[in-house]
Amino acid sequence: MTTSNSSPDLTNQTIAGFTILHRLGVGGMSEVYLAFQQSLHRHVALKVMRSDYVGSADHEQRFLQEARAVASLMHPNIVQVYDVGKFDSIHYIAQEYVPGSNLHAYIQRRGALPLEESVSILWQATAALQKAASIGLVHRDIKPDNLLLTPDGEVKIADFGLARSRGQSQNLTAVGVTLGTPLYMSPEQIQGLAVDSRTDLYSLGATAYHMLSGRPPFSGETNLALAMQHVQADPIRLSQLRPDLPDSLVDIVHKLLNKSPDERFATAAELSRALRSVIDEHLGGTIDKMVPFTGLVIEHQRLSNLAVTQTLQQLAVQSKEVTGDGATGKWYSKAWKPAAVVLAAMSAFAVANGFFKRDLFHSQATIAGVKRQSTIQKQYAMALLENDLMHWQAVSEYFPPKDAVSWNYYLKSQLQIARKQLEGENYTKAVESVRKVLEANYQGTDIVLLTIARIEMGWLAKRTPMSSNSETFFQAAERDLSTLGDQQDKRKLILDSLPNRVRLEWDEWERELLKKSQESRDS
Repeated sequence: MTTSNSSPDLTNQTIAGFTILHRLGVGGMSEVYLAFQQSLHRHVALKVMRSDYVGSADHEQRFLQEARAVASLMHPNIVQVYDVGKFDSIHYIAQEYVPGSNLHAYIQRRGALPLEESVSILWQATAALQKAASIGLVHRDIKPDNLLLTPDGEVKIADFGLARSRGQSQNLTAVGVTLGTPLYMSPEQIQGLAVDSRTDLYSLGATAYHMLSGRPPFSGETNLALAMQHVQADPIRLSQLRPDLPDSLVDIVHKLLNKSPDERFATAAELSRALRSVIDEHLGGTIDKMVPFTGLVIEHQRLSNLAVTQTLQQLAVQSKEVTGDGATGKWYSKAWKPAAVVLAAMSAFAVANGFFKRDLFHSQATIAGVKRQSTIQKQYAMALLENDLMHWQAVSEYFPPKDAVSWNYYLKSQLQIARKQLEGENYTKAVESVRKVLEANYQGTDIVLLTIARIEMGWLAKRTPMSSNSETFFQAAERDLSTLGDQQDKRKLILDSLPNRVRLEWDEWERELLKKSQESRDS
């Protein structure tokens, strides 16, 4: 089977350690597949250069440029790049897989979005652009298709294929006839003038106009006619289409859409401050909490049972063996003790208040609507694809932990269960699920899973009556990370695996820790 551009379908092939499960889409000069990275046991979006572009030095350079651009950015609102390489004649980029939908598809299903959702999307996208601008990177193709949404309210900017750093040669812009998308392209891009971070702010303004009104700011019968609208015309005042919107938000959007970059916000940081005023005045100052997107359809998540079966024949996932006197076992027995005392207290509190039962495992009852698979690997894969609470619970319901492999899947599924419970704001149930990871009677637990669990328990502790114990779990996780030494791949995996709101709080805690350490050295 081939695509319309004659590139072969790579489904079920293994490329450089990535087993390809399913094609997600085709666009630009690449195809994107859902793949499984065998070395780190995770799903990735594998971007592969289309065969009709292979051999073109300019296109190969642009493909590599995208990977390098994003690799320099570490931010929870930017899709992360894990690896880049060439396998035989196949150029690929392995990046974070974001289950969910893009903003364009979401608007198509729902129309104009409500105030809180729109401001949450703007707030997170602005944070990502602020990070990109801090290293002099301009995205140049901000549009609804490149804003990915997850069911729990996270926004991630994707596709830095057109990005360019300050001082980079503009020769690459000669490749192809259009850079950027006319519906959202800035006047200076259309006119071939110099661009900077304010170009991305214009495109974000056009995107904001679309999601708030249900339509782009301009339209035209041809790309040229559409482009000239951006250069010469003014959009209909947003308040005429949405009289319910705060004037301050309408003013922000139209300031972003000014023809002259000098009349827009000077930086994403300035835009962020303006949005903060809207949040404080009209949303009670609570937008820092992610807003789950209503009725979000998860795109590309379900594979046929046949595809799952064929693929999992290649995925015999084995847990890493860790001895009791190894790094993990030694840390567990000593550095874990303070956090263990706190965890026991939290558990006792929850039990006393009827939050959960003391049994470690679920019963063996059949879960309605969830088919039992033949192996725990297949059960876990099905949970990944369906990504709902019942499917995650089915992993341990149908396959209680009894050996290294089943323990590994059991612990990972408990973390996923906790995240689903968090989506419903059920903190006490989430505490129960994370507790099962931390109290597991299995000495071979991977340090990655333990550290993730400790950070998430620290975040949860702040939101329970025992909030003062959050520091203990964060400190335990920090000691855990210090034992990794130069194992940067594991550290990155841990931090990338954290839910967005947990990662933001952890990053802030680490910054404060570093600040205190510096002040201590200076005193």
